[in-house]
Amino acid sequence: MSRILVVDDERGIRALCSDVLGRAGHEVEAVDSATGAVAAVTRKKFDLVLCDINLPDQDGVSILPKLLAGETPPAVLLITAYPSIDTAVRGMKLGARDYIGKPFSPDELRLVVQRALAEDELRRKHGELTKRLAYGSMIGESQAMQQMRSTIDKVAQSDATVLITGESGTGKELVARALHFAGRRASGPFVPVNCGALVGTLLDSELFGHVRGAFTGADTSKRGLFVAADTGTLFLDEIGELPIELQPKLLRALQDGEVKPVGGTSAIRVDARVIAATNRTLEEQVKLGAFREDLFYRLAVITIEVPALRNRPGDIPLLAKHFAEQAAMRAERGRVSLTDAALAHLSAQPWPGNVRELENAIERAVILAAGDVLDVSDVAGPRPAVSGAAFATFSGDHVPTLDELERAHILKVLELCEGQKTKAAQMLGINRTTLWKKLRQYGLDAE
Repeated sequence: MSRILVVDDERGIRALCSDVLGRAGHEVEAVDSATGAVAAVTRKKFDLVLCDINLPDQDGVSILPKLLAGETPPAVLLITAYPSIDTAVRGMKLGARDYIGKPFSPDELRLVVQRALAEDELRRKHGELTKRLAYGSMIGESQAMQQMRSTIDKVAQSDATVLITGESGTGKELVARALHFAGRRASGPFVPVNCGALVGTLLDSELFGHVRGAFTGADTSKRGLFVAADTGTLFLDEIGELPIELQPKLLRALQDGEVKPVGGTSAIRVDARVIAATNRTLEEQVKLGAFREDLFYRLAVITIEVPALRNRPGDIPLLAKHFAEQAAMRAERGRVSLTDAALAHLSAQPWPGNVRELENAIERAVILAAGDVLDVSDVAGPRPAVSGAAFATFSGDHVPTLDELERAHILKVLELCEGQKTKAAQMLGINRTTLWKKLRQYGLDAE
């Protein structure tokens, strides 16, 4: 439960916030003036303050320094009936976390508060501990991993853009997080966005934000992820999927350090480091005209290639033991170990899905194994994803197309996972975004 202070001179807003947030399990106190707000935070510690910009006795933005005073200041969200990006940005520069424009729905209120509290919790966990955790997740003592960690140490202190390359499943986001948490921006936000998950106007709005009325459904203004990453890092995963029409806008943002929201007339200054990742060969994309050459060179100031698992087989036993320990904890069972024969078998496999595939294989083995010692028979068992149901139509005169087989295969895996898409994507050896694309392609998204 979090303690929240609501500051607004409108009785209806105070009542709405108190009711919605109180039902969500928070302890809520409400005041109607800037003076009351300063007195409240002086008297009591709050986790979050919802503060109206237009207060009768003083500007809500001008009291931010007093609201944020103290060793553990609260997260502050600004409320405004006049969605002004300039005012909101001024507030965020002074330490406000986000803003919400009136009128807002209960769902919008719950979402923005939940997001701010979660972000604040992550911020508190940052620092040296988070840095160690970031590096600790990059398991491996091979020369390739040692060289990569050395490169990260050197690059982390820089603000230069970084392009992380590597096959799917190698752990490119782990590298991006290590770059962030090992650098001077560790106390700032780490904001990941999958460029393949959204298209057209949606991606434009997500990255750069939009003003109220910019398009149908834009009932309130929204800050983009660039602004959300201010003072921190914006991680653009699957950058090769970025639509060609949005690439010039991203290039301008990188060159000028400012973004213009959809439908907006003025640009917003942003201090965010950009790290991008791709499993594609962007040089080939440039030759094909699918990726701008100037954007490629702007992103690839520094390039870090994450090695494929087959190129560092000596790290497989370390990874397997780590994944077995983590899977056992998630399954709430005792300690699980692997025999030398099992480790040797795992080390001899090609692992085309890289670390992600190995992790999935170990988790399956831990869940299905009868005992606490995994042998070759446990780790070499058939994958549940390879089901005979996917090939059930391969008989008689009908030879199924690859699309038909893939569609049936995905359906079977979703059935095995009881509809859990994240788990299904892991079993299929693909990321969640790719799974969503395939679901839409085969008309399964509604199901």
